[in-house]
Amino acid sequence: MHNKETQIVETVTGQWLRFPNCFKKSSCLIELSSQLSLNIDTRTGKVHVHMKDRNEVYQYLGEVSISASDNQILCSAIQAHLSDRSESLFTVTHQQQQDMEYTQSTEKGASA
Repeated sequence: MHNKETQIVETVTGQWLRFPNCFKKSSCLIELSSQLSLNIDTRTGKVHVHMKDRNEVYQYLGEVSISASDNQILCSAIQAHLSDRSESLFTVTHQQQQDMEYTQSTEKGASA
């Protein structure tokens, strides 16, 4: 699965990582650890998280979305489970000088 089904992409630090051909690099690609990478889209505030599989190819793991409104920071995440194609969604809202509000819901269905 190395040549025709994958591509190598350069991170901001000059590292080269292997991704599936369907991967599209956004504004900033960062290797977070030896197992994770973050593909940051500065226009939308979305951060696509990828994890290295046993073939050393970074596979899509999920997405974190960060935005701000008034005195609130909004953060939501979608985790993709490739085996059963389900998604887990949680949203966190933080208001300045106040407690954090946390809601969680789980959906199962065909997406991702």
